[in-house]
Amino acid sequence: MLATSRVVGPRMAKTHDGTLRVLHVITGLNVGGAERMLQKVLVGMNSDRFQNHVVTLLRGGKIASEIRALGIPVYELGLLPLWPSPTGLYRLIRITRRIAPQVIQGWMYHGNCAAWLAWRAAGGKAFLSWNIRQSLYDLNKEKTGTRLAIRLGTRIQRNVRRIIYNSNVSRLQHEAVGYRADLAEVIPNGFDTEGFRPDPRAGLRLRSFLGVSPEAVLIGLIARYHPMKGHATFLAAAARLVDCHPQARFVLVGTGIDEGNASLMQEVIAAGLRERTYLLGERSDVAALIAGLDIVCSSASWGEGFPNVVGEAMSCGVPCVVTDVGDCAAIVGETGWVVSPGDPEALAAALKAAVEAGCEARRARGQQARARVIECYALPQIARRYEQLYAQLSADR
Repeated sequence: MLATSRVVGPRMAKTHDGTLRVLHVITGLNVGGAERMLQKVLVGMNSDRFQNHVVTLLRGGKIASEIRALGIPVYELGLLPLWPSPTGLYRLIRITRRIAPQVIQGWMYHGNCAAWLAWRAAGGKAFLSWNIRQSLYDLNKEKTGTRLAIRLGTRIQRNVRRIIYNSNVSRLQHEAVGYRADLAEVIPNGFDTEGFRPDPRAGLRLRSFLGVSPEAVLIGLIARYHPMKGHATFLAAAARLVDCHPQARFVLVGTGIDEGNASLMQEVIAAGLRERTYLLGERSDVAALIAGLDIVCSSASWGEGFPNVVGEAMSCGVPCVVTDVGDCAAIVGETGWVVSPGDPEALAAALKAAVEAGCEARRARGQQARARVIECYALPQIARRYEQLYAQLSADR
């Protein structure tokens, strides 16, 4: 099996300026929740105190470019497929020894396993931390490679100093399959409350872009196309909703969410929603789109720990209708509506309640939601949690 990599930068000796070198090892850097959270943490960390480096097991990706734009090196192993190869492992060892990190942080299951290998390459001198970014309702629903990585994690965790989860539900579920409870630390996702903020004119702009009337109620689902995201449940609920609220319009955004997706188009047409649904694909202006919506929905069936889109919508002052997956119910609290996953009737009823609440009631909930994000999930305080953890690990030497 062949692997390619791009290794840049001179050989680094240990610095004596007091900065802490952290090597982040992640599965890939295409657009996704874990990848986006890594980028946000790097934005929020103090570059005078922490010297960050990133290794991705795959090649490139949009988030890789964004991280490089921060002045942070990104090393691409280019593993194809996602499986260890002698060449790829050698390059991971070479990169690790060049950087000589004091902390190695894994991200996602395969990234965690690779971080363990990097820790071995560092002679066991670095502090090893893992980061698990999803819930685990049914191990059998995961891909074979992911199942193997999850099980491997339970066998090699002896040398891990901390396991970070982004939700309490995820922590409990992983402990149930053998991950150590004494290593657990929950650090929720963090959000840029200035980048994601209410915009009173965003609704008019979005309606103009879509070509819909000012009276239309815009309901958004922002998620890549994957069974765990519950698009089928959402569309079934939407079909029920338009029977009583024909002014509802549905805005879907994410990777694979376009007319070129034959399966999705078939679902939309079968639900009778072709004229009421807008498939916008992957977008770079998500903050502006969210701020223009009336309601944001997370219809996940499983797998989510802390969906970024829920926090982003709340930060924009948009109330959410969510399924009770991961920590969604705890995140929205009293600011939104929560239903059981995989239940189109319950989801339709919650969407109906949100529509019938009216503009002013939704605006009030949105204001409460934004206040909740600022208090509990603002990016600076979440980035400080990572900084404090890394400083603590280093101090425990």
